[in-house]
Order: sequence, then structure tokens, then C-alpha cells
Amino acid sequence: MSTGPADAGVAPPGSGVLARGRTAEHAPALGSVVVTREGVATLARRGAWLGFVALVVLSPLRARFQLMSRPTVPVYSDFTDFLLFWSDIAAIATIGLWGLSLVLARRRIWFGPRFLAWPVATLLVVAWLGVPFAVDVPLAAYNALRLVFLVLLALYVINEIDRLDRLVVPVGLMIVVQAVVGIGQVVGQKSLGLSDLGEHVLSPILGVAVVTAHDGTRYLRAYGLSDHPNILGGLLAMALLLVGGAIALDRERRHTWRIVVFALGTAALLLTFSRGAWFGLLAGMVVMVGMLAMLRDRAALSRLGVACMAGLIVAAPFVAPYRDVLEARTEASGQSAKDFRAVSEREAVSDATTHLVVDHPVLGVGIGTLPLAVKQIRPSFAYHYEPASVVLLDVTAETGLVGGAAYIVLLVAPWLALARHRRRWTGELAVASGALAALTAVGLFDYYTWTYSSGRIWAWLVLGLWAAMYRKAVAGRHDAV
Repeated sequence: MSTGPADAGVAPPGSGVLARGRTAEHAPALGSVVVTREGVATLARRGAWLGFVALVVLSPLRARFQLMSRPTVPVYSDFTDFLLFWSDIAAIATIGLWGLSLVLARRRIWFGPRFLAWPVATLLVVAWLGVPFAVDVPLAAYNALRLVFLVLLALYVINEIDRLDRLVVPVGLMIVVQAVVGIGQVVGQKSLGLSDLGEHVLSPILGVAVVTAHDGTRYLRAYGLSDHPNILGGLLAMALLLVGGAIALDRERRHTWRIVVFALGTAALLLTFSRGAWFGLLAGMVVMVGMLAMLRDRAALSRLGVACMAGLIVAAPFVAPYRDVLEARTEASGQSAKDFRAVSEREAVSDATTHLVVDHPVLGVGIGTLPLAVKQIRPSFAYHYEPASVVLLDVTAETGLVGGAAYIVLLVAPWLALARHRRRWTGELAVASGALAALTAVGLFDYYTWTYSSGRIWAWLVLGLWAAMYRKAVAGRHDAV
């Protein structure tokens, strides 16, 4: 991708020459620095990248500003309030500066392969069409606007992330911050006093996410600075696949610090005690390793094996102290009453959501309004008002059958495209496909990739990254299908 001359923004004193053949006399100037259209475009593009780095690092944080409180007891307030997360500010800066750079540099953008672009466009259209008919019109409009920004974020990734290695530093920083906080929470079995950064007040005796061992002991799970251990686990799983993939593809052997980050993140993922996240990491690893094996890249597999071994070594000391917790999370016969209630709750919420799909098949109940819609049809519900655990069901309930069909295409089409172009696979495409597999897997167990800000950011980031690596590997041109 062309970024213009590196020195387009500043002309040497007395040179009298600018890009496009203009002279210094005709250019606006600030002091001795000559300002050109190309120079501003370059600065805006660099600013967009810094905003994106901040976005990735801040993505798990629940720290936010409350724009409008809209309590609807007993629905969780985060489902109804208008919130501005710290990561939202970074996203707005990224998209705004990138848009400015596009306009000034007159650069065209690629909207991704048509098998992704059309279903995404369909989702946007049905989301906005459903707003006037939603159970909460302002809330649906708020979430439809968020969807627009998420799609723009994916477009930024598609057009600006030209190699996987660019993501390693921001993703690595995110892993380190969340891992240090999460591990500290579990070891101390309490919060770390970081409430200004959005940390929950945590203790095993409070109504937070814990694991109850067979003897009745309650163990706090790793939250990091996120809203829930499952969310932290899912984000760590996708992030670890990207860092692990970067280690595998690093032929210049610059990966010592990356291995440390990977190992630390692996330990934190273990301590989230999130089965969905564990499964997501496993699914992503299977896909990534399988594709690298088919590429016969033994060196990459060897480097990835070293990273995984380091992760196991760092995570191993936590196995014995939390053996009872791990047994409770992995043995079906050892499920506690709380586990059985969780299963019953998921079944009840899924049943209510299915009824809403039947009752609102055309445009759904409105994007982001599912908990309120469940409250309307189940006023005496015995469980929490929340989306169903399967993202596809939530999308269909909120945007109608057309939206659900578009989402199915987003889930299936990348894998069909991979099968079609298997002779053009690359290592970077293998890594991106592993992250996409993890995203798909966690969407079968939890709803945060569609509902929560942090999950949404990573869902569209991973989808955009996959499209970028697909373009680079398979198409290499703007009209790729």
C-alpha cells in the first residue's frame, strides 16, 4: 500500500519544492515548517495507528463514562445504559484520523472479499431497519451506531494491517497488563484496588464469578480489568493465538520476549477457569497447527512448540494449588448445584430467545435489546435477563431471519474460501484462521462477542485481520472474491 513519500510533510528550507510540483510560496506554512496535504495525511495516518494501538491495549477494560443512565430493574444496567468506554475513545480517534488520511491522500479502500462484505452490509441494513420497530428504539439506535463503528474498525484492519507482525506489540501489551492483574487477583483472592481502571470489587464471598470446589470452598476467578472471567479468557485465547503465531513465523529469532508474553498469558488464561475460552484456544491451535502442517513448515511448528512448552511451564505451578477448582471445571460428575443452575439458566434463556425469533422473524426485536425483550415475554423469569449463550441465536432474535442468515454466511464463508484456495495458504493466513476459529468457538458458549464492548472489538478485529491475510495470501488485488 502506498503511503506517499516519507518526507512529504516537510520541505528543506529554501528548497522551494513540494509534492505535486507546487512551490513553497503557494503552500500554507507554520513558522519554518511547510504544511502540505500529503504531510497532514501522513500524520493523520500515523495518529490513527497510535489510536489503534491504544484501542487494542484498552479493549478488555470495562472503564467507561456513563452517558445516560436508563435503569430497567432487574435487567443488568450495562445492557440498557448508554456508555462510552475508554476503548471507544481510542476507536473514534482511530477511525476519525484514518478517515482524514484517506480524504487528504485520496486513497481508496478495499471493502474485503464479497463473501464477507455483502453479509456485513446486510447486517448493517437490517440492524437499522429494525430500529423503529425495536422494543427500545433509543437503545437499538445506540447499538446500531456502535455496529457501524465496529465495521469501520474492521475496514481499518483490512486496509492498514498488511502483516501480522504489526499486531504483536499492542496485543502483547494487552496480554501483559491483563495477565499481571488477573494472576494477582487469583493469588490474593481479592481485587487489587484498580477500580479507577474499571476493576470489579472482588472477593469469594461476594456475588461475583467464582468456582465452588467439591468441599464447598469458593475460589475467585481471574477478572483482570474486564467485566467477567469468561470475557477475559476469550480475549486472551485469541490474543495468544496471534502472539503464538507470530512466534511461529519469526524466522529472525526475535521472539524471546514474545515467548515470555505467551507464557504469562497462558497462565492467566488457565486462571480464568473459563471452559469456553480453553476450548476456543484449543480449536484455534488445531486449525493453526493443521494449516502449518499442511504447509510443511516444520520450523514454524517447532517454534510454536517451544512457546507452548514455555506456557505449560509457567502455568504448571498453578495446577496443584487450584487442583480442586480444575477438577470442578472439568468433571461433569462433579458439577455443583451452581453449575446445574447455570445449565438450566442457559436452557431457559435460549428457550425464551427462540420464542422471540418465532414472534419477530422479519426484523427481530432490535439490536442490543434482547434482555428487555425477554423481560417483556417472561415478566416472572426465574433467571437473569440476558442474551442466549449462542451468538447466532442472539443475532437472529435481534435482527431477524435475514440478519441471522447473514451471520451464518460470516461464520461459514471463510472456511469455504480456505478450502477453495488451499494451495495459496500462507503462515499468516494460518494464524489468522486460528484466531477466527477461536472466535467462532467462543461464540458457541457465550454471547460477549456480540453484546459486550470488549468482545465486539475483538470479533471485528479478528474478522478484519482474517480478510487482510486472505487478501494478501490468495488475492493480492482489490477486486478479490
